[in-house]
Amino acid sequence: MSYGMKTNVGICFQNSYGTALTQSLYWIPFISEEFTPAKDPLVGENMRGIFDEGPTYEGMNSVKGKLEMEAHPISLGVLFKGFFGPPATVTSATYFSHTFKPRTADFDIYAASNPLTVVKDLGDGGSAHQFSDLVVSKLSMSVANGELFKTSVEIMGGKYAQIAAPAASYPTGKNWTWDVASVSLGGSANGDISELNIEIDESLENKYTLNNTKTPSRTKRSGFRTMTVGGTLIFDNQTEFQQFLSQSERNLTVNLKGTTAVQSGFFETLTMIVPLFRYVEFAPVAGGPGKLEVGFSGKGVYSTTSATQLQITLANTQAAY
Repeated sequence: MSYGMKTNVGICFQNSYGTALTQSLYWIPFISEEFTPAKDPLVGENMRGIFDEGPTYEGMNSVKGKLEMEAHPISLGVLFKGFFGPPATVTSATYFSHTFKPRTADFDIYAASNPLTVVKDLGDGGSAHQFSDLVVSKLSMSVANGELFKTSVEIMGGKYAQIAAPAASYPTGKNWTWDVASVSLGGSANGDISELNIEIDESLENKYTLNNTKTPSRTKRSGFRTMTVGGTLIFDNQTEFQQFLSQSERNLTVNLKGTTAVQSGFFETLTMIVPLFRYVEFAPVAGGPGKLEVGFSGKGVYSTTSATQLQITLANTQAAY
């Protein structure tokens, strides 16, 4: 008998598109996963003198995947590398600062970002499930009062096989809670935001060609990269509403700092910088007798000064990804 709590999910970065790799798996603690092979039906449409639809064939094969986790300071870097690519890393003894930015070029002609192999073991004593030639298409991060910081990725590809179940090993340490998070807007601290969500989407799609296979031959871009920012703000004054009315673009910075030093004077930290944040919706309305709260949405605008929409710096004890 298998349980969700006994399921293990590991991620490995492939050296190239087309060759699965499971030799250096990062095992990811997770809340939920949705990795599964998909086989679209291909139904014949010839008229045959009957009312019934035509014969069914096996159509396009693909892999659909989603992984959500309470963001662990080590595992988080694996998801970041899958989306952004390798970071720029600065070393200080056993403390490492990894800076990630959205890609300015594709990984190669087949994959928009680093191709992945994902291994899922359901703990049922049978074969493990191997998904390869996967690419991370969407990254979401959220922090809300009274909760742990959470991250999710959507992954697409690819190829499927069954392999012997490998042994899993997970990183140690604590996750980030909401009370270690702080937010600033336009360079000034803002203590009124009770929930914040950041999502960046690469707009990817699988491409199929006449290459003697039912699986994608590549996963590439179909549109522009987009980034949305949303959340909830306690409405004490009209300061942020005026920023919405003027459609200003300001720096948005979110910082999380662990409470245990990993090296003298150094803590596990996560800093997310949106150089230019712009409100899209901001509606202060009274929905009841209680304290007014405003649900807002906005977007990250590409900054020509910073040459990016988003910069993330993750500092921890992981030497490299």
